Amino acid sequence: DDLQSMSFNSSATTTEINRSTSSGSETTTWTTAATSANPTPTTKPHAPSGDPCWEAIRRARSHSPTNHLAFSDLRLLHRLGSGDIGFVYLAELKCASAGEAFFAAKVMDRKELMNRNKEGRARTEREILEMLDHPFLPTLYASLESPKWLCLLTEFCSGGDLHVLRQ
Repeated sequence: DDLQSMSFNSSATTTEINRSTSSGSETTTWTTAATSANPTPTTKPHAPSGDPCWEAIRRARSHSPTNHLAFSDLRLLHRLGSGDIGFVYLAELKCASAGEAFFAAKVMDRKELMNRNKEGRARTEREILEMLDHPFLPTLYASLESPKWLCLLTEFCSGGDLHVLRQ
């Protein structure tokens, strides 16, 4: 299956923006998790230190001869839901102990995104999650790409579907 050919990695960068306002100047700093050839887990201020998800990713990468993770390293446990541009699965890394680190894997079909003119929406979602560190947003651990699929590997937030809970 083409899903098995996806690979991903992640790294962290810190960005500062200086801007002037009517009351003075302010500096905003955020950490981004982005695709890179030399992935390194990121520590975000709102994430608990010793995040088991980053530890599981680091450990899985260390078992890979290429130091990269492949989609085949993920175990998709079950489908959590679907949305306008993809399906979300509860996932864990195969090398991790059962129940050690859960992820939400949002899988999107590239062809479907292109046919429905939704590529920009998927890209914007990834960029926002890479850019922002906020306790109300899930952590983006990695973005995966293959010729057929795009995938966002994010923090799993138990408790249900936000859209359903809002209604």
